[in-house]
Amino acid sequence: MDPWRDPEGFEILRSELIEDCIRRGSLRNQRRLKGLQFVIEARRLVADNPMKALLEIQAMMYESYLSLQRVLLVQQCPPESSARAGAKVLQFRNR
Repeated sequence: MDPWRDPEGFEILRSELIEDCIRRGSLRNQRRLKGLQFVIEARRLVADNPMKALLEIQAMMYESYLSLQRVLLVQQCPPESSARAGAKVLQFRNR
């Protein structure tokens, strides 16, 4: 199928493939994937043109990537010892 000659057919195929991909996901992830697809479709509908939609969706993906990267970097840093904050200071007597 050539999307330039049959844009409606392309949209139908695109929608079916996305739904199939979501359906094959784990039940735990399906709700989140459907929500993400809703947000993507909303961005596409609101955008003035396809290029603007593409750029906005790309920006969403990049922000998500950066957020994940920050979380992973924080997990790699060892946490500070909580013993310092809650340690009891002992007084030693002079001999």
